[in-house]
Amino acid sequence: MADEMAAKGERNSVAKAARDPLGRCFTIGEAARGSGLSVRTIRYYERIGLIPKARRRSPEGAPHTGGHRIYGEEDLGRLRFVRHARLLGLGLGEVRELLDIAETNGCPSAQPGYEEVLNGHLRRIDDRMEHLRGLRQAVATLLAGSRSDHTDGCTWSTCGCMDWNGSAGASGVQVSFQRRSGKSVSNQK
Repeated sequence: MADEMAAKGERNSVAKAARDPLGRCFTIGEAARGSGLSVRTIRYYERIGLIPKARRRSPEGAPHTGGHRIYGEEDLGRLRFVRHARLLGLGLGEVRELLDIAETNGCPSAQPGYEEVLNGHLRRIDDRMEHLRGLRQAVATLLAGSRSDHTDGCTWSTCGCMDWNGSAGASGVQVSFQRRSGKSVSNQK
């Protein structure tokens, strides 16, 4: 008799899983905890179309959801993918590209578009690092110049505390860097 009940329970769970293509269902709070994203971020990603809108109806035979969002294992995996991509600094457009690659061709890492997106991102990281090195040099130049003798009578019209052009000229250090806009900035007059 116990074996019959166990077999019946097993058949019921198999039948339930067959009715529910998502497998286990998660609330938005559970999806947030499972993905490492906030509820607000998940809603935002849905609103901008980065991830599909969550179902609001329970699968046949599951408890009623009261219109709340329902997420499945695939949704959770997609949310984790997005979170990891964002942690790597990928922009929403790049994440969208990678999601599109995955939706049409399967695992993104096996697709040429995956390498294109990541190589482009790597180039932007290198550009940003070069920009930051230039900024660091400009700030170091400001710190190297002694300003204590210029504080008497300093006004907004004469203040040069943030003028690395003027301080670099005094110290002889030449500083240049790329702004994020791509425009080159230099203290050479």
